[in-house]
Amino acid sequence: MHELLLFASVPAHQHHDLLQQLAGLTAMQPRRRFERRLLFKAYRKPGYVNTRIGGSQDLQASELQRLTKMLNGGMFYTQVVGPVTESDFGSTPPSGTDEKRDEDWYEFEDQPWRLEFRDIPEVATRSAVTARVMASASLPRGDVVPPMNAWGYSFVTEYVVEGDIFIHNDIVIFLHRVLNFPADGHDPRTPRRLLPSLQNMTPLDKSGSYILQAAIAVQDGGNPESMKTATQHLFGLREQLKSVVRLEQADRLSLDTRVKG
Repeated sequence: MHELLLFASVPAHQHHDLLQQLAGLTAMQPRRRFERRLLFKAYRKPGYVNTRIGGSQDLQASELQRLTKMLNGGMFYTQVVGPVTESDFGSTPPSGTDEKRDEDWYEFEDQPWRLEFRDIPEVATRSAVTARVMASASLPRGDVVPPMNAWGYSFVTEYVVEGDIFIHNDIVIFLHRVLNFPADGHDPRTPRRLLPSLQNMTPLDKSGSYILQAAIAVQDGGNPESMKTATQHLFGLREQLKSVVRLEQADRLSLDTRVKG
């Protein structure tokens, strides 16, 4: 599968107005999204990887096949992504034995994950969009570090993405920013089992700016007509938003996911 993208930087003071304009354009209210993103680095050279480790027996056969193909590729950085909610931040498990189990608190052992692979973008052609191969597959819930280690990937770091999603025909529009975890004594070599208060998270960009990402997934990236149609749709959105933001393709090397050295 291929992913075609355009990006724009959005200053903090323009964020609210752009949300309203996107709501008008798409005829929908923004869908709030929070994601935990764990970054892993491949340290084992390509070869056979046994994905039947840990809780992987709970995955469907099609997901296991997709996962095996992704993990047996070259040496790349890859992301493990898990959806969370605003209420998960700052929540703690009940301390009393008689507390109800359905209390609204973050349960790390029940955290769902997906492995998301993004290849280095293709060399630019006449098309002024970013194009790259993409794939994703479900992972076992809870602590994914042991199976990722067994598959040849070591944990590097984690962060949170906060933003709003809009759907415009076949385009997914994601207005978001990256949040870093506070320096609170947590061991950076392992993912957090609890999430700090959202107020304690700090934007990666100190100016508070956001990124507008417009993306289309193309099932058959080898079909020139499908790629052309998707590109034209992105150009149409760029034209509709040109008085507000400037959507452009990303610098190819800034999205390089290969492990070097």
